[in-house]
Amino acid sequence: MAARTNIAMLVAAAALAAGPASAKVYAELRPRMTLLSGVDDNVALDGTGGDYFGRAQPGLKLDIFGDHRMHVNLDCQVGLARLGHPDRFSARTDSQFGTGEQCEGGYTERWSPRLQMHLRSRIGYMQDPLAISGLGLLLRPGQTQVFQGRLSGEAELQTSGRAKWTFGLGSQVLAFGANDPGNGGYVAPSVTYGYRTTPYVTWEVTGREQLFFGFGASPSALSNNKAIPGGLLTEAHTAMGGYVRRLSPVTTLTARAGASYVTGSPGSAFEPVAMLQIESATPGSGVHFLVMHDLAIGAARAGAIGSDLAELGLLGTLSKFEGHLRAGIYRNTQVGDWARLGALGYTGEADLDYRIGKEWTVGVAALRDARLTDRDVGQQVDRDVVQLRVTWERARN
Repeated sequence: MAARTNIAMLVAAAALAAGPASAKVYAELRPRMTLLSGVDDNVALDGTGGDYFGRAQPGLKLDIFGDHRMHVNLDCQVGLARLGHPDRFSARTDSQFGTGEQCEGGYTERWSPRLQMHLRSRIGYMQDPLAISGLGLLLRPGQTQVFQGRLSGEAELQTSGRAKWTFGLGSQVLAFGANDPGNGGYVAPSVTYGYRTTPYVTWEVTGREQLFFGFGASPSALSNNKAIPGGLLTEAHTAMGGYVRRLSPVTTLTARAGASYVTGSPGSAFEPVAMLQIESATPGSGVHFLVMHDLAIGAARAGAIGSDLAELGLLGTLSKFEGHLRAGIYRNTQVGDWARLGALGYTGEADLDYRIGKEWTVGVAALRDARLTDRDVGQQVDRDVVQLRVTWERARN
């Protein structure tokens, strides 16, 4: 959270330092407060029972606009939650209250007619059962908290009317507490060359390097009694080809495919990489469809895993109503063994909000996530969550 805040402050300070004669900066600050209550039928993810809960969640949004299409956005919130019977889940929570913090940020600026920069980040710590439930397929029984951080960015350089270079960086960190075997992260720099052959079609070639790290875990933390060393565990060298087509002014299709050569722990192997994505956005609706197989990190053990994802997201507004729907199927496998069934699960969530005036909304949301196969944790990860919420948020100027 501190790193994200520093980025926003530095960008704002740099723009302000330029003086009113050379730059104009506009800032908008919008506080909000959400009160939630609901029911979770599998609090500990192990089938031991459910409970009702309540949560208070204040937040703050900051938008900064400047010259050269500069935009910095920051959206942070904290939460304080309590189960109805926290004593039943003493192993899940250290006290009667659970906490959660989350911050998302972004930075966009066009430095010149040919060069533009994008940064996106998300960081959060989740302890209360409601906040963790959204990561139910990621966690395993026994993990009571999670710190998750993501940072991605890219610089686009247009070298001609048809060609451009994109220099990207992706990273993620997961930490579940001291001596947890799932504590780890990765860093992934990439370079993409794109060439537009028609007003609607662009072809791409991408090279990517992924470095997977572990934070270390002693033998006592693992069922196989083998320690996980800290430091660099796995390297993946990836080459991909891509196809991007603009289907309409608001809809884009992107397809990429290639292969990764993985070295390090537990050994060397080839892993296929593929992705198909369709995105459409209008002022009142949005569609996101994604199918992919790639390397990722998971909760069970630090280092690279093979990860499959098929996900559909819908967003729409009608008069004073706003609805959101997301459904997905997920699979994790060992690197080099992508044809094995592995750990398979699914999730789905839906919410509907009704706006009262300019600053108040009331809504209902439902979430389900479950594992279909996983020899490590069995069939106990099967959770349904229903919640009611009331939100106040200061209206835009």
